[in-house]
Amino acid sequence: MEHLLEYLKNTITDDMTLEEIVDIFEKMCQTPVDEDMILFETGTYNFTGEELFYFSLVRQCPSEDDEFYQLHVDVLYKPSSENASFNTTVWNEDIDENIFDFIRNSPDYQYAVNNKYYQVDIYLGET
Repeated sequence: MEHLLEYLKNTITDDMTLEEIVDIFEKMCQTPVDEDMILFETGTYNFTGEELFYFSLVRQCPSEDDEFYQLHVDVLYKPSSENASFNTTVWNEDIDENIFDFIRNSPDYQYAVNNKYYQVDIYLGET
């Protein structure tokens, strides 16, 4: 997963559109990884001491110690009355359609693509 993290960090920049970020994440997901799952999550959270609206793309796969690696691309927005109603958590295995088609057709994406984001965080975590 480290090489995929480096790919994302070297490819995604803060001046890209959300469409470009999603396209890059989708391309990265075409690199084979055993037993991976993809999560699309949105909502307003206070994970860092600052409340922000998260448009999150996560690729998860098993680690060596019976946990999971999670490769995150979090596109962050300032909270607003407009994004307050979005709260989605969807795993690719829970839907019948392609996860990236689902993302691009979601109201959350339509909001996010038409608004300026605050920052992009790219990191690898472990559950």
